[in-house]
Amino acid sequence: MKQNLLPPLIKKKYDTVAFQKFLEITIILLLLVRLFILNFTKIPDVLGQRFEVSTPITSYKKLKEGLYLFQHGLDPYEGGLYTQAPLLLFLYHILSYLPKIFESLMYTACDGLIAYYVYCISLYRKQNQLSLYWVKSAPENKFSTDTENAVIDSDNDSEQELNTSLLKSGVKKNTKLFKDISSQRPVDILLNPLLVVVIYLVNPFTILSCLSKSTTIFNNLTYVLAIHFAIKKNINLSMFFTALSSYLSFYSFVIIAPCLLFLIENKNDNFQKKKIVVKALSLFVFYVVSLLSISYLMLDSFKFLKSFYGVILSISDLTPNIGHYWYFFTEIFEHFRIFFLWVFQLHIMIFIVPSILKFKEQPLFLTLVISSLISQLKTYPSIGDVSLYMIFIPMYQELYKYMTYPFFTCQFFLYSISFEPLMYNLWIWQGTGNANFLFIINLIFNIAQILLLTDTIHAFLKREHERHYPEFRGKELAWK
Repeated sequence: MKQNLLPPLIKKKYDTVAFQKFLEITIILLLLVRLFILNFTKIPDVLGQRFEVSTPITSYKKLKEGLYLFQHGLDPYEGGLYTQAPLLLFLYHILSYLPKIFESLMYTACDGLIAYYVYCISLYRKQNQLSLYWVKSAPENKFSTDTENAVIDSDNDSEQELNTSLLKSGVKKNTKLFKDISSQRPVDILLNPLLVVVIYLVNPFTILSCLSKSTTIFNNLTYVLAIHFAIKKNINLSMFFTALSSYLSFYSFVIIAPCLLFLIENKNDNFQKKKIVVKALSLFVFYVVSLLSISYLMLDSFKFLKSFYGVILSISDLTPNIGHYWYFFTEIFEHFRIFFLWVFQLHIMIFIVPSILKFKEQPLFLTLVISSLISQLKTYPSIGDVSLYMIFIPMYQELYKYMTYPFFTCQFFLYSISFEPLMYNLWIWQGTGNANFLFIINLIFNIAQILLLTDTIHAFLKREHERHYPEFRGKELAWK
């Protein structure tokens, strides 16, 4: 990428060594609190029964039932009781011989590993933020900066000298994004990777997903690992974790697109790009076949294909969740079922393919978009899936000032989250409501996710437009 020295990014005065230490201590405390709650309280047992965090595909209770059958020589997939990946049975079979604290340590370690690799991805995003080129406009070297409570963050001596001279010359405080159209780029706060990690760990969706012992956490870990190793240009590990994530959660196969874009990033030779893509796809297929073969050898049967992936694709288990497919297929006439199954299953590709074409030059932002679409369109979503795409939103903190309705989005989230347990209780336990109560509040929750995604995309496109067209900087545009 081209280096653009003007204007510099800034960082707040509180972004000091002491503040970094505070963030590190906070991360450690958050993980220790998780470990304590998992090992010494009954909260995980309560959360494990909640429909918001537990689905037939990720339920800890169903996993223990399948493990009991497996350990007693019975087929766990007989009768459709167990609907999760076979390798999870092998993992928990080993854990069953160890003290309980090892299971708690495993969940805490998974969250800790996700946090660590989120930090690594944030470092990549920070470097991208520093090197992103802004088209210059004439006259050059004129830009605005908010000097209140800020210091220059630059390693370039000439840039530092220029900034000092500009500040001494009396650059006035300007709260707008740009002072005039000659500004090179808006004033941005330099990304703090540790702060991104803390935001991930304090996210209520992340906490609930971990404490409920949902198997979603394994998919999230493999998902993040696939992205991390793709950024590091490690084809083997990236494709392995992409295959493993797809094995654990069928819809994760779509992250192969951003992984491929990361792998061919900064490659100018088209032949070399094609070679990398072919190798990556071949490795992906090889790892998927290997995982399925290992599962067959472990069970001596392919029944898991129908009982696991078949349930995901056919939506045969209509247990309520935070999605809307369970309601739709409960109400629909049976002779329309096959048609709408095809429509809904193809729906995810209808949105993801255009997203790939639009954001192919920004693979990390594409990862955010794809992760959000998966959480909204998969057949058995949970709040663990929502926490996955929320990992990437703080990495684009410069988009917040471009957003149109963040307040209303937050209100939609708070409203729906607050009423989800109430509506479920009125329907299932009190008997004073019906399925429409839960469906409506789920609909509001999904609208909140749609608002968040569309507002983020709109902010990103608006910023990209200003980055490439300096004559529009600082001006209000009519977006249609």
